Amino acid sequence: MKISKACVYVDAFNCPGDEVVRTLVSAAEACGISLSAAGPCRSALPGLASEQSCEAVIVLGGDGTILRGLDAFMGTATPVVGINTGHLGFLASAESSDLAEALGRLAAGDFVIEKLPALETTLPGGRLVHAVNDICLNRALTVGMLHLELGTPGGVIARIAGDGVVVSTALGSTAYALSAGGPVLDPDLPAILVVPICAHQLSLRPLVFAASTCLRLSVAQARGDAPLVVVDGRPVAELGQGQSLSITSVQGDSSLIRFSSEGFYARLGRKLGWSARGQDAQ
Repeated sequence: MKISKACVYVDAFNCPGDEVVRTLVSAAEACGISLSAAGPCRSALPGLASEQSCEAVIVLGGDGTILRGLDAFMGTATPVVGINTGHLGFLASAESSDLAEALGRLAAGDFVIEKLPALETTLPGGRLVHAVNDICLNRALTVGMLHLELGTPGGVIARIAGDGVVVSTALGSTAYALSAGGPVLDPDLPAILVVPICAHQLSLRPLVFAASTCLRLSVAQARGDAPLVVVDGRPVAELGQGQSLSITSVQGDSSLIRFSSEGFYARLGRKLGWSARGQDAQ
């Protein structure tokens, strides 16, 4: 599929800058791609027309912005291409210095589409939400230790005292879950990763479940302000004492455009700096 119409998504509170946007517009004109501004960020892109029907979404930013772009277009069947103007950019398909090449490959149809799995849960009140990276339960900053129960329909697995829990997809294992001490999972693994956050039990370690597992997180004890449910970095609800979340893995309706033949592990080593050691000595 060759892309001839694309809309641009940025964070209005952290726009990548006029120079990057001008470079994008110039590269799009050169290869015949019509650009428009995605609805949520129209005010941050005054030089572009309002969102039209598009064949791809170009996100300018880091991983957080790319996640928000994926969320904004979830369910539309429109693939997202991330251009890294942030820090790590693990979800990005190209760096800002490669904008012209990336637009040319979009116009030529020289890319693959990576379908992303997701986590699903229903919040108190009945709202259904999906996460590409993770669903977290975090204690409020104004209170002390949070007491949770992790289980399945078959019973309780662990009682967790600490700051909370990260429930992650395999793709999201390189994000918050990794920072919390979890392992890196191959994104092709059909798995759910659970990582306690600052658990007050030395024996409690990250757990990897089959993707078919239905996990249940319950608030056993919470004093003061209720803990927060955070979906892909966005606080979406509070969970009171005695309330619970059932989290399952589903076939998501989000997708990323990838250009490079670079595999997951090569990208992992490059982005996390594992392949950089000793280069200066050569």
